[in-house]
Amino acid sequence: MDEMNRLWKKRCRDNFQMQLRYWNLIGRNSGLMFFIYAMILIGGFYYKKWLDLLPDHFPGTLLVSILLTFVCAHAPIRTFIRRADLVFLLPAESELDDYFRRSRWYSFMIQSVTLLGVWIISMPLYSHESGYGGSSFLLGAVVLLAAKAWAIDCSWQEQFIEDTMPLRFLRTVLTFCLFYFVLSRQPLYVIGACVAIMLLTLFFLFRRQASGGLLHWNSICDSDNRQAMTFLRFANLFTDVPRLRRRTRPRRILSGLFPVQHFEEKEVFKQLFIKTFLRSDEYLGMYVRLTVIGALLGFFLNVGWFSVFIVVSVLYLTGLQLLPIWSHPFPQALAGLYPISKRLKNDPFVQMIARFLVGQAAVLSIAAGAGARSFIDFLLFLCTGFAVSLIFAYVFTKRRIRQPAE
Repeated sequence: MDEMNRLWKKRCRDNFQMQLRYWNLIGRNSGLMFFIYAMILIGGFYYKKWLDLLPDHFPGTLLVSILLTFVCAHAPIRTFIRRADLVFLLPAESELDDYFRRSRWYSFMIQSVTLLGVWIISMPLYSHESGYGGSSFLLGAVVLLAAKAWAIDCSWQEQFIEDTMPLRFLRTVLTFCLFYFVLSRQPLYVIGACVAIMLLTLFFLFRRQASGGLLHWNSICDSDNRQAMTFLRFANLFTDVPRLRRRTRPRRILSGLFPVQHFEEKEVFKQLFIKTFLRSDEYLGMYVRLTVIGALLGFFLNVGWFSVFIVVSVLYLTGLQLLPIWSHPFPQALAGLYPISKRLKNDPFVQMIARFLVGQAAVLSIAAGAGARSFIDFLLFLCTGFAVSLIFAYVFTKRRIRQPAE
């Protein structure tokens, strides 16, 4: 038992030190901190203006409840389990109760910080719509922490159950009902009934099904690996991460739209970069998600100049997340096989970044212009987006890929 506790502490400490080193590099070697400060200052200013423009019938409580539900219902357990543990720790599973209990508490504390941060950001919107003040914040914080603890416990029981999709849907719905009932100040008997259903579901559905199942070690290992890779992919945007594992998907339909048609020197890296964007890691999914989120924000917020900030922010974040394609191991491994100049690699990459950002700027500008219902605003968004895209590609990107560290 003591050996297992020491093992958990050692792995937790190693993970903390690893993340601390990367955060130190991120803070020193990139403009992330400046960008975050700018987002906080400008976003806070226009957040207040957006609240003042909201109509009286705006469903703020419903929106806050949905947002908090998504953050709370996502409750993966960080166990620090490694692939080799499936061999060496599996025989000692009966002695790992305290090890996994520590993992659940660790996951609860880390995720609670994020959940409370979202609640703090959402509080002005909720107060604006409901009129409730500081006491509501404390009450909401208590309910959020209790719901997160319940979600963590349910998530752990799911590790012993085969078909978890219906259970995840059920606990997501119950979490939303609890948040909405509390935030909309429903009668106590309604809230009490929801809490009773959640507890009965935990003890007589989740735990009863889990009691007859075996621990899914592969699922735990995969979940822990995904959580670790999420942070490493983020750190890789700003510094080289040797431990990062990359995945390649076939995506035959999309890849078939860009077949290898030319074998000239100038086409080599152009085709490699396009294939890497389409098939490797999450570049394509990231690009689509940021474009959709930016378009929705630009359309629905509709607060004048703040839409320019949305367009610029999304373009900057997208550009940062496309930069790792340059150092992707696939084109790098083949670089020495082609006796071509470095310019024939640099130019296609810069042009690809420019095209992607310009296309995204057009979509964001159309959405923001439609929300503003102004052709002049659309032209403003479009010109600003194009300017930022070209500056990022032909100035910032060129400077980054010429650095000897990369």
